[in-house]
Amino acid sequence: MQGRFPPTPAETAPIVAPIATSRERRGVFGRLQIVALLALLAGIASIPGAVIFSTWATHRAMLREWVVKGPACPVSETLSVAARGARPPPPFVYKGVGFAYQIGDAFCAAVPVEDVFSSKTFPVCNFDAPAAIAVTLGARHVLFEPGVGHAAWVTIRDGRISCVMGRGMRD
Repeated sequence: MQGRFPPTPAETAPIVAPIATSRERRGVFGRLQIVALLALLAGIASIPGAVIFSTWATHRAMLREWVVKGPACPVSETLSVAARGARPPPPFVYKGVGFAYQIGDAFCAAVPVEDVFSSKTFPVCNFDAPAAIAVTLGARHVLFEPGVGHAAWVTIRDGRISCVMGRGMRD
């Protein structure tokens, strides 16, 4: 089979099929492909937004749970006899801050600052019934006496030590 070179369009018609590029030739399947591709691209583009929202929601929840407002804990120079526990738990260090308490349990967390894009945290500890709490930060030593049966929250933020009496941890 010999023919002319280059072949005429009439000779190549059965071999070459045109690519459907016009809107009229694009069928339901072609439109569905475009919609699916756009949905996929929108889903991929929304991932950073979802991560930012999730981080923000987690920060807000931790701040709500761990930053408590209430009356300030009384500060004392020496431990009173009424605040002494029979067998106090051993002192502990959390995030470079030393804590000692007389009675009860302690729970601590590294709470993120309000800025979503910051990785900075500050330590907060909850004592469910401490009677007295000694906090040591560097060379500073502060003794709080919230009393027996009163929950206390100690926060160390920007080098400041604060203690408030408030609700205990919720299980």
